[in-house]
Amino acid sequence: MVKIAAVGTGSIFQRMHLPSYPSVEGAELVALVDVSDQSLKATKKLMLQLYEDKAKELETVDPDRAELLRAAASSIKTYSSLEAALGAEQIDLLDVCTPPKYHEQVVDAIKRGVGVMVEKPMAYSYIEAKRIWDAVKESHAFYQHNEQEIFDPFYYTSRKVVQGGGVGEPLLVSVSFAHYGPENRKWFWDWTVSGGGTLVDMATHSITVGWFLAGFEKRITQVRTVAPHGISQRMSDRLIDGRFRSFEVEDDAHLELRLEGEKGDWVTLLAEGSWSGRDSIPFMVQGTAGVIKGEPENRKLEVVDAFGYEREVAVPKWNSFEMELSNAVSCVKDGTRSISDEDIGLQTTVAMGAAYLSELKGRVAVTPEEFRDFAETFDGGEELVKALIKGVKKGDNS
Repeated sequence: MVKIAAVGTGSIFQRMHLPSYPSVEGAELVALVDVSDQSLKATKKLMLQLYEDKAKELETVDPDRAELLRAAASSIKTYSSLEAALGAEQIDLLDVCTPPKYHEQVVDAIKRGVGVMVEKPMAYSYIEAKRIWDAVKESHAFYQHNEQEIFDPFYYTSRKVVQGGGVGEPLLVSVSFAHYGPENRKWFWDWTVSGGGTLVDMATHSITVGWFLAGFEKRITQVRTVAPHGISQRMSDRLIDGRFRSFEVEDDAHLELRLEGEKGDWVTLLAEGSWSGRDSIPFMVQGTAGVIKGEPENRKLEVVDAFGYEREVAVPKWNSFEMELSNAVSCVKDGTRSISDEDIGLQTTVAMGAAYLSELKGRVAVTPEEFRDFAETFDGGEELVKALIKGVKKGDNS
């Protein structure tokens, strides 16, 4: 069994991660860590309910596992700090779901050889992400950049079509993740905690998923923000935490990335992340011999060949968070790397930073090297983020 401690037991862990645990064999949740006693109590109560529900399902078909689930839920420990949990428990893997500002706290655990899977984004800024990356490289500890969308059956099936040559050589990928905003969670709008707005919350999905479809073997070589909105605020105020408030982060982000292969080939990625609704095509892969298009929300996927013939591709059903957890547990048990490792996490962070810098400079193309040179002139992440979000266009509702 892989012994896991959840670090940060708020909404993301309770709604997205925790429900997957009873279904993933080999995942033993042994500790809950949070500074909020209220959150710990609520999560423990929910865990007891979820594990009991699953145990009842298994009573007749797998009574031994049903008993294991009940025992795990009843013996779960709670801690107010990660240091306390690491001192008291034998932990193989951390499931980190805190706000980005607090992701860097895993560095000491990584240096001890404890594996981690960190909810996107990798860290508050490039500076903290690089520290995490350095710790992983030095310790050789397991790291998974938790981008659950690459485990989603829609995007996984799309990738199989691409890799199987279903549209020839891919030339253009367009991915959009959008909704109308997390007004119910105040910290998302506070750049000193979140590290940015919808770019680091939603466009990070689009970047990593688009890269996954084009092939992680390709390198991100250029990033620029694009019309009509670039990185901007579409609304002047929002109903946040019970009243209308102004905010400093972006609620819309549109960018273009160049992904280059070793043979000089490249794919253009158009990525949107928005808290003000979708402006772009939700999903498309244009190749030399056809197009993949679809509606991710409806699990509808079609391939159109060069002659206009359309065929629908069946998309299976499974839970992407459950598969993400299963992947991490399997990798830890086998001593293998995750497909979404520290390199993917850091380069996605660099791409987002380059997008902010592109907007700051007037939507010019920015290379990863140019962004890193810019970032390394700052002593801390908060100074870097403050400088980058100065480029966010205000009131861009054109």
